[in-house]
Amino acid sequence: MSSESSSSERLVFFTDAVAAIAITLLILPLMESVSEAAGEESFGEFVHHHVGQFGAFALSFAVIFRLWWAHHNLFRHVQLLRTWVVRWSLLWTFAIVLLPIPTALITAYRPTAGTVALYGGALCLASGSLLMLGWYAHRHPELSEDRTPVTREQVLGSAVAFGTELVATVIGSVFAETINFWAFLLMFLAGPIQGAVKSRWRRADH
Repeated sequence: MSSESSSSERLVFFTDAVAAIAITLLILPLMESVSEAAGEESFGEFVHHHVGQFGAFALSFAVIFRLWWAHHNLFRHVQLLRTWVVRWSLLWTFAIVLLPIPTALITAYRPTAGTVALYGGALCLASGSLLMLGWYAHRHPELSEDRTPVTREQVLGSAVAFGTELVATVIGSVFAETINFWAFLLMFLAGPIQGAVKSRWRRADH
């Protein structure tokens, strides 16, 4: 792609479609389990035996939705495309497409350093590319054209999300026998951390 700018509309349509397909693929392993268990287990037994699948589906559904919403919101501020915008979006798209695979592995195998690292790696790739995309757009406000430029607060949100996911991946991988995927509950700290940093920025500005 040349360095000339072009409209971001078609890229947004493409990434929205990819996220929709990826989020739909998450349900397929659970649907297969339903077909295999039909007539052999009661509903209560099925839920009990596949509670891990339900949990993995719910977690990844929420994760992909959050990542899509962040990417979609970012492009409400980006009107024009350049090479690096497309490249970072390409990495983000790859991570979204990849996520259904480690989600399926979560339920197929017991937690190991490898499965936690694969899942966390996909999350970090998505959040990291989103962070770099936001940072690039913030550094080049001309890409917004007649829209509101990307703010530092938006970049901060992506940075905090990436940081918490990276820490969770390391902790979950190192302590795979005990903590494993529970480490990703650290992502709930992203909001309070972001709020604390914003408060410090406001005090510093005054």
